Amino acid sequence: MFDFDKTREKIKALDETDAKNIVMLTMANLEMAKDGKGDFTSDRCVDALIKLLNSIPEPNVLKEMYKNRKNDD
Repeated sequence: MFDFDKTREKIKALDETDAKNIVMLTMANLEMAKDGKGDFTSDRCVDALIKLLNSIPEPNVLKEMYKNRKNDD
């Protein structure tokens, strides 16, 4: 299942580094599907991207995580 509005809020809560990582992983998945090498079909690409986006923690979790990272530095 994919909840667009919920995912949008989670993406907005990402810091720049994590957002860039998500974009890079998205590009890698799209490139694999585009090349058509192996069995990584467009359906599998969509499934992988949904799984990736669903794995982003909730905004309140991200806020706490980033706060802890900052305190560790």
